[in-house]
Amino acid sequence: MEASIHNLKDERPQCLDEIVELWSQNALETAACELAEQEKKEVRKQLEQYVQTAFGAVLTVKDENSQTIGYGLASIKQDLVSHMLYGQIDEIYIAPPYRRLKIGKRLAGHLINWLNGQGVSYVNVYVDPDNKTALRFWEGIGLSREFYILTN
Repeated sequence: MEASIHNLKDERPQCLDEIVELWSQNALETAACELAEQEKKEVRKQLEQYVQTAFGAVLTVKDENSQTIGYGLASIKQDLVSHMLYGQIDEIYIAPPYRRLKIGKRLAGHLINWLNGQGVSYVNVYVDPDNKTALRFWEGIGLSREFYILTN
């Protein structure tokens, strides 16, 4: 299975619609709810903002037929105390038929390389502590657990 990874800044805008549909599939898988049309418009707007700023990246994964089968989002943040720049992987999604083929690992590597190329000091990702699959994935590519965030 051949898969290629592209920066959306170099792609056609119609890719945004394909990503929004994958985002909706992700919501269905993880939260058992499909996005309403208004929510899809809001996701599209958020993706456009990522593409338009120098502080965000949207990468797409295409199969050998140029069908979008996954996406990844990353952003650059600034620590309020040290003013140091750090990277955050905000989202990675690979369509179910293409999982366990190391495509997600390649996509994560591309996102980390993009962030490092922007001069960030470190990269983090937020993971639900109950999502054992995601924890194994991120630890498997070299990230380690550092903090727990508690919410009400």
